[in-house]
Amino acid sequence: RRNSLGENMRLILALLIMIATSVVQAADAGACYTISNADSRAFCLARARGEPSMCYAIQAADMRAACLAEVRSSR
Repeated sequence: RRNSLGENMRLILALLIMIATSVVQAADAGACYTISNADSRAFCLARARGEPSMCYAIQAADMRAACLAEVRSSR
């Protein structure tokens, strides 16, 4: 069965949205590398990428816990 023009347009729109979201997230993560404090930089990267596993790079226990709570709740 062939897709209708409307279905193809919806697919293209969905792909464009996914690509735009990826570019914005990459730009946000790029800004994190300007942060000199390693714990703050790791927190920023975890938040920008939505990856709780990155919080484990944070040495300060209270900041690590805050990072995990924030990033996990945003998923």
